[in-house]
Amino acid sequence: MAEAKVFPMHTFVTCLKGGDAADSGLLDMLSFLTQGNVDAEFAPVAAALSKAWIYEQEPQLTTATAGDVAALGEKVAVKPLPEAAQAQAQAIMAKAADLRAMNATLNDQVAKLTAEKAALAGELSGAKAKLKDFEEQAAKGDVKLQVSNTKMDEHIKKLEQLMEEVAKVKAQGVVVAGVAGGGAAAGDAAAAGGGDASGAPAVGGEPEADFGLGSNPFADATW
Repeated sequence: MAEAKVFPMHTFVTCLKGGDAADSGLLDMLSFLTQGNVDAEFAPVAAALSKAWIYEQEPQLTTATAGDVAALGEKVAVKPLPEAAQAQAQAIMAKAADLRAMNATLNDQVAKLTAEKAALAGELSGAKAKLKDFEEQAAKGDVKLQVSNTKMDEHIKKLEQLMEEVAKVKAQGVVVAGVAGGGAAAGDAAAAGGGDASGAPAVGGEPEADFGLGSNPFADATW
């Protein structure tokens, strides 16, 4: 077993009655007692195990106040815990160290995931903004397209109406032209045949030699 080591009495009082767990003197004493590496986080566990063994050795200390213990002297010599107690303390602190490492890893993962979440949230926010702009532009495009379609329908209707009017005019023009053409043809025929359109013999022309009137319509056999 390791030899005893001397520590200040106030450090011994802190170990038994509680105090600043981060006190360097206390951490040194607990590391010596447990033969382990005790830090501020493991100090409460190491102190509890050390007190249990000290109280077994000196039961009167369990009822002594901090002042009573401090009055025992300025320094105190202590020995490391027995091997069984050391093994127990070291096993507990090793387990606590593993848990602390796991907790640190989880904290790192949480921090990483939190950062990724924030980044994704920023990207999603930007995507939503772009989508909103796109939807607004698309909506405006639909309005323009609807207006254009409406105007196109109006133009088509007007064109159809105009084509109907043109068709009517063409139809009426053909009838009139046909009548006019027929009349002109009849007039031409009458003129060519020496009569008018009513079928009457043609009159006028050069006078007959035996009578002073022009042509004699009554001499025609068809009269």
